[in-house]
Amino acid sequence: MRSSGKLLLSLLFFGAARAPAQTLPHFDHIIIVVQENRTPDNLFGSGPSGTKCGIEDPFEPGVDIENGGYGYVPQPNGGTQLQLICNTSLPLSSWDANLDTAKIIDPDHNYNSPPPGQSIYGWVADFHNGHQDGFCHEYSNYAIYGSTCPSYSFVQRSDAQPYFDIATKYGFANYAFQTNEGPSFEAHQFLFTGTSAPVAPGKTNYLDFVAENPPNFYDSGCPLGPQNNFPQWVDPTGAEFKMNSYECYTHDSLVTDAADCNNGNHCDRGLVTWAYYTPTPGIIWDAPAGIPEVCYGQNQTNGTNPCGGAEWSHVILPDSPGHSDAPIFDDLLNCNLKQISWVIPDVTWSDHPQDKWTMNLGNVYGPSWVGDIIDAVGGGMKGSNCNGLGSGKYWTTEPTLILVVWDDWGGWFDHIAPIAALQENPHTGYTKCDPNSQWGCGYTSGFRVPLLVVSPWTGTPTQNGYTGYVSGACGAPPLPLCPNKVPPYIHDFGSILRFTEYNFNMPLIYKDTNYYADANAPDLQPPGNIPLSDFFPLPVNQPRPFVSISTQKDFNYFRNFHVYNPGWVPTGPDDDNAADQ
Repeated sequence: MRSSGKLLLSLLFFGAARAPAQTLPHFDHIIIVVQENRTPDNLFGSGPSGTKCGIEDPFEPGVDIENGGYGYVPQPNGGTQLQLICNTSLPLSSWDANLDTAKIIDPDHNYNSPPPGQSIYGWVADFHNGHQDGFCHEYSNYAIYGSTCPSYSFVQRSDAQPYFDIATKYGFANYAFQTNEGPSFEAHQFLFTGTSAPVAPGKTNYLDFVAENPPNFYDSGCPLGPQNNFPQWVDPTGAEFKMNSYECYTHDSLVTDAADCNNGNHCDRGLVTWAYYTPTPGIIWDAPAGIPEVCYGQNQTNGTNPCGGAEWSHVILPDSPGHSDAPIFDDLLNCNLKQISWVIPDVTWSDHPQDKWTMNLGNVYGPSWVGDIIDAVGGGMKGSNCNGLGSGKYWTTEPTLILVVWDDWGGWFDHIAPIAALQENPHTGYTKCDPNSQWGCGYTSGFRVPLLVVSPWTGTPTQNGYTGYVSGACGAPPLPLCPNKVPPYIHDFGSILRFTEYNFNMPLIYKDTNYYADANAPDLQPPGNIPLSDFFPLPVNQPRPFVSISTQKDFNYFRNFHVYNPGWVPTGPDDDNAADQ
């Protein structure tokens, strides 16, 4: 058993010439918490001044945040006008009671599947050839919204306070980007598998990507049912087309490898233990269900719904034997935390704009959910003995890294352009992009998303304790001017996968090619850098003490959610239709 996290791991690159070793703390556990549909400007736009618009107004020094920006605003008499949009705050639920329509604000966040009569939509419209000024594209009925475009609003700070506390006490990424240019299904696939390309056995075309969500939720293994339920793909020219049944979505993941399978036994890559906590199976956010190798078994491309392959035992549901409404807390309470965990939220605490439980309950629980996970890891849990080790086992004795990331931008405004968006001219196709040599041509990268990093080695020492560490800090001198979007301060979903591989001494997901996100993490630059390594600046022999996060509800509220809220049924992170995730 490890003691105080002081054993070190010299992490080296795999699949390339070895770079000089960088010494980092070793983590016994990595937890990847995946929330829904926000950008840094939207979630953290409540700056201290409350009056600045379209200029930096950081909640702590070094943070690159702006409230509002330029957009082409639809006019009542037709056409659009480029103007500076200065919005006020909205609740985290994005319910605007002041609107005549009492409307939930849930901006369009498809890739580019326009409704009838419109030629351009979603990510492509928001991006607008890199100008970041197309976020008003869906508000043609402008009179409903007064003088603003709701996509430019920011979350009221009182709703999101635990997130601010996590950022100011631990780690905040200025420049973390979703890897894909689309919505949730593909984003979760990139976070679990490193791709959304059709790489079924015998198919070697890594140039096309899943672009949109499946029209319906039943997507176990592959989207079962009629052909019209299959999702849209995008090719390197920017054209979308319907997936074929033979392009069944099977490939290896961060934790599974068909080569490790033996007579139908588990296919755990690197023999790591892992768990994928999901509110319900057969939904677009349940990434393991989208892979036949996990859902059905090795080399099977079709089967029955629900899943039942050998690997499926890693997927933990609220109604699993011995688990409560929030299984991640059960495993922390019983000292059963796996080495790698993905934690997917219920609709009620996902941060997605909602129109059901968050409205009926009159509250927003996502920040409490995340804060409680951090508190359970770092401060222990009342009632947990952990084999006599007491509280804080997962902070001191078995150090744990918590990565909190949002799966996609959700259609909300953000003033920072993608790192290297290969979509340059949506009207004439892609340019300066060789799909045969450049991974992700036509579908990477997407917009900024928040990334919070919590660990015993994350933070900045002060005379009175610790403040947060900001990756890519910028602002007033002596800091570099914003944006400070330079290596190694650029991160994406591949960074999460690659650091996890380093930490557990795992090879690349697909060792013979570079067609996965882990091999293309932007913070692999400069040469020799280890992705996410800048978040661990504290000396390895001086881990910091844990500082708790104040929340509205404690972990037992989530474990017994149905008791406090009769009629509650576990639901995926959005209760809306699948085309709008």
